[in-house]
Amino acid sequence: MILLLGGTSESLTIADMLTKAQQPFILSVTTEYGAELARQHATHVHLGAILPAEFHDFFEANRISMVIDATHPFARSISTHVIIAAKQNAIPYIRFERQEMHEEGPFLKVVADTAAAIAFLQQHPGNIYLSTGSKTASEFANELGIDRLHVRVLPTTGVMDLLSQAGYQANQIDAIQGPFSETLNVELIKRTGAKIMVTKESGRRGGLPEKIQACQDLQILCLVIKRPEVNYPEVTGSFEALKQRLGVMQ
Repeated sequence: MILLLGGTSESLTIADMLTKAQQPFILSVTTEYGAELARQHATHVHLGAILPAEFHDFFEANRISMVIDATHPFARSISTHVIIAAKQNAIPYIRFERQEMHEEGPFLKVVADTAAAIAFLQQHPGNIYLSTGSKTASEFANELGIDRLHVRVLPTTGVMDLLSQAGYQANQIDAIQGPFSETLNVELIKRTGAKIMVTKESGRRGGLPEKIQACQDLQILCLVIKRPEVNYPEVTGSFEALKQRLGVMQ
């Protein structure tokens, strides 16, 4: 049985690939929304975070023979813990990693982390369009003040509760599910009067190219937060390469 750690569009593609190859697998996700999507692509879905102390028992109970980590590039904690657990249990681990695809220019700047992004924004005035997800929305609000911010998030009850607690008003929230075209990005950003868009290094499937191009169209800065670095024992960004790797396991 393969444990596929999901939460990304890539994980759903991998799930379809495993199903077609008749490879038994469990698709693990951490949110109800993720589970709703996962059930359309997998027979066995595990909902809820697997804690570090639980991995050994989970591996044994489900007879896990391989881990495919297709979590979000910013889910550093879960990746770090499952790498350790897989090594301790002598289980092969493969990271499916979105590819980097950007170059700094007049309308594109890359920073190391959220703290660096906040420090930069504190020195540059104007409205800010946040496309970094709900988890960091309160941090931006606390450090920059709520008035400058407009945030784009998934339309779920839990997310709305988080934003409300952070002080965001309804007119500061775009609760909408992607994918987002360049044109839609332009329209959403333009209506806020934002001078800077903040996003994460999420790769092609995360819609990064369309965000970058939209900012170039509007001639505003796209501030990209670099993905955290993790020392993966094995990594690929190619579905074909993953298929070949799985062929070895058959």
